[in-house]
Amino acid sequence: MLETMHFEEGVPILRQLPKPFTSAAFLLHPFVRMPDGWEKQKRKRPFEHIYPSDEEILAMGRPVSWKTAMTVCGLRSEKETALALMTAVMALRDECAQPESAELLKRLHHPDLYLPSDDVTSPFLIPGLLDVFRSKGIERCTFYEPIEAEGLFSLKQTSPSDVCGLLQADMMIADVKRRAAFMSMYDSFTTLFLMEDQNMLSVIRAMNWEAVICSDTMCINWYSQ
Repeated sequence: MLETMHFEEGVPILRQLPKPFTSAAFLLHPFVRMPDGWEKQKRKRPFEHIYPSDEEILAMGRPVSWKTAMTVCGLRSEKETALALMTAVMALRDECAQPESAELLKRLHHPDLYLPSDDVTSPFLIPGLLDVFRSKGIERCTFYEPIEAEGLFSLKQTSPSDVCGLLQADMMIADVKRRAAFMSMYDSFTTLFLMEDQNMLSVIRAMNWEAVICSDTMCINWYSQ
């Protein structure tokens, strides 16, 4: 059942997918570049934590790819970058953390450049995800949050900002007929995208997403395999 779906560590993701899903990929959340001077204008106190809202990201933000960040920082792979990001936000146990890799992220230092969203699907991905749903003839979606949120919405009456406002960590949004779905994942900097068919690579290329496509052996902790 989608509303209670949980992935067991050490078991390949593709073996745990509920029918009719057959393919999966981790969509990498882009870094966020706001206009020059944005943070200085927003900051009211010297040590105030500043991060743009979903609406600000959609209206003014520019995505910065993991590939670009890896080049600047000297990170060697998507796996190392994921470990660096998760270490930076203290999302890993001490034995799994990679402080040396996390230290490399400091090379990205810029007052208007921000780490990707970690708990919920990046606002940069939402318009494309909705486009993919619509291209499959999907009209209605269900959403499930592990504890209490649950509902239904029409794609014709829903904007990307509406979906951003709805999202919570570990929330699944799916076509009512299960042709496609995506799941925001807590402390991961990625979104798990599921499809009924096998053309995952062509969809990712068409949408110009950065992603790690799940192989037959890939598990939920893909970054440490």
